[in-house]
Amino acid sequence: MNNEEIELKFFVNSDLSADAVVALMDQNLSGYELQKFPRKSLCNVYYDTRSQALRRNHMGMRVRSDGDGFEQTIKTSSNTGGGLHSRREFNVSLDSQEPDPARFPPEAWEGTDLDPSALGTELREVFTTNFTRIRRNIVSGGRVLAEFCFDSGKITAGQSCEFISEIELELADGTLPELLEIARHLIDNEAVSLHLDSRSKAQRGYALARLSVPPAARSFTLLEGPRDVLIRTYFDMFLEHEQILLSRFDLKSLSVMTLSAYQLQKLTNDDGYNMIIPRLLELERMVADSEGRLKKFIRMISSRAYMRFILDSFEKIYCA
Repeated sequence: MNNEEIELKFFVNSDLSADAVVALMDQNLSGYELQKFPRKSLCNVYYDTRSQALRRNHMGMRVRSDGDGFEQTIKTSSNTGGGLHSRREFNVSLDSQEPDPARFPPEAWEGTDLDPSALGTELREVFTTNFTRIRRNIVSGGRVLAEFCFDSGKITAGQSCEFISEIELELADGTLPELLEIARHLIDNEAVSLHLDSRSKAQRGYALARLSVPPAARSFTLLEGPRDVLIRTYFDMFLEHEQILLSRFDLKSLSVMTLSAYQLQKLTNDDGYNMIIPRLLELERMVADSEGRLKKFIRMISSRAYMRFILDSFEKIYCA
């Protein structure tokens, strides 16, 4: 089956249990009808060749076991605008954990030179993700607007592991403005802080396995063009470097964020940037302490005022 995903992904920073986090989210979403599903323990093995043929084609492939059977999934290259993801996904059922790329339809391989039959003999396990998923359908007016999932668990690559604590909010029969309104409700609490985190589990797994190069800051350049194109381009640049800072804190990325915010303030005359720019400049002036800067940066991007401003900006830029 082929589906196109459009989703927002949030990192959840909380000492609360998974049940407590979801209970708070349910309260925030009390204005909607919530269809609740049994929690599931999902065990996922990600595969690639020794030459990383899938990753080089911007694809991720996994086999998932949920206790009821096995499902094989491949996701194609992602189009991301300011942290919003849109990508194609293909799913097929399997009889065992053994991957079989030849089972995917031909369109899954469009734009690549990969031979799925030959690929099957070269695949090897790269990393695993094992987590508990708590899922809700968010319903209004008889329509399933979006799917809410809270995943908590870990990614393992060899002897290394990293925790998973994230919310995925995926568009269903709703519109993008409706998805953003749901996101505004999610961030409206004091007990759990959220921030956008565009990294997929596959991206994090490859990084943990030391099979990917950390993203690097691009040099900032002044651009020319129509106002609406400039706003969207600078906004994407702003959030792209916000995400780079989550992977590796460096002053160049921080500087690009600041300069992008200056240009956005000039173009939009939005007071929100006047709130953000001084805080970015304060981070730049801090004594060289990457860990301390990162903690302060995460506090900034997790604040409700910052998150609401970013979601409002999404709507102005992408839904106009």
